[in-house]
Amino acid sequence: MDLPEVGKAVTAGEEFGEVESVKAVSPLYCPITGEVVEVHSELPDNLDQLNDDPYDFGWVIKVKVSDDSNLSSLMDAAAYKKQCAESG
Repeated sequence: MDLPEVGKAVTAGEEFGEVESVKAVSPLYCPITGEVVEVHSELPDNLDQLNDDPYDFGWVIKVKVSDDSNLSSLMDAAAYKKQCAESG
């Protein structure tokens, strides 16, 4: 798993890191613009937690928002679940 360092600027819609599985290397995209203030350093050694516990242990980075215009496009858990159900 490749993650940014604290202090790195991230941009909405841009790649900020990647996660490697047995099948593929997948980019991680940031939904908001800001500065990385914390990186989940335990996550690379516990990748199963991304699927098993995404709302608690499975977080990747914490970002201090610098452009709140992106916030209106974010989904809560219920909206995401609905979109997944509609997508099949």
